[in-house]
Amino acid sequence: MKSTIASHPDKPAIESGLARRVALRKLARRFGVSIDALHRHKKRLLRDAPEMFLAVQARDWKVKPEELEALRLETSEGWLANVRADLGKVLYYRDVCIADDDHQAAAHWTGHARKYFEMIGHAAEQLKAHSINIQNNFYNSPDYWLIQNAILAALTDHPAARADVLRALEGVGSGAAPAMITVSPVQHEAAA
Repeated sequence: MKSTIASHPDKPAIESGLARRVALRKLARRFGVSIDALHRHKKRLLRDAPEMFLAVQARDWKVKPEELEALRLETSEGWLANVRADLGKVLYYRDVCIADDDHQAAAHWTGHARKYFEMIGHAAEQLKAHSINIQNNFYNSPDYWLIQNAILAALTDHPAARADVLRALEGVGSGAAPAMITVSPVQHEAAA
C-alpha cells in the first residue's frame, strides 16, 4: 500500500510535526491527510529512522543526541541485568523443585522462566540496531541447565551426593569459584 505521506509535498513538515509529538488530529487537519496515514507513517519512522525522534527530543531537552542515546543504553542494560538476576532466581527455584521430585512446581517455575526468556528476546530484538556490550554467562545458558539436570538425574539414587552437588552448583551460579578436586595417585589407580 502506497503511503500518502511519502508522496505529500509537505512531507518534511509532517515528519517534523510527528517527531515533535504534535497531535495527529492537528496534523491531519493542517495537511489534509488521514489520522491513520499519520499513525502508520509515525510507526514506520520510529522503526526506520528513530534518530530523527532522538534529535528532536535532544533539542527539546537541551542535551546532545549522543548523551540521550547513552542514557537509553544505560537504562536498557540495567533493566536487562535485573531481568537476568530474576531469571536466575526462577531457575534456582525450578531446580530445587526438580531435586525434590515436585514436577508440578518445577513445570510452574519453568513457565515463569519461559516468560523471562521471551522478555529478554523482545528486548534484544528492539536493541539489535545498537551496539551493546554483552557478557555471556554459562550459568544462564541452556547448556548449563541441561548438564545440571543430567547430573541431578544421574544422582537420583544417591540423595546425599545429590544434595552436595546441588549446593556446589548453586555456588557456581552465584559466582563462587568451584572447589578444585584433587585425586591422589592411590585414588587414581583404585578408580582405574
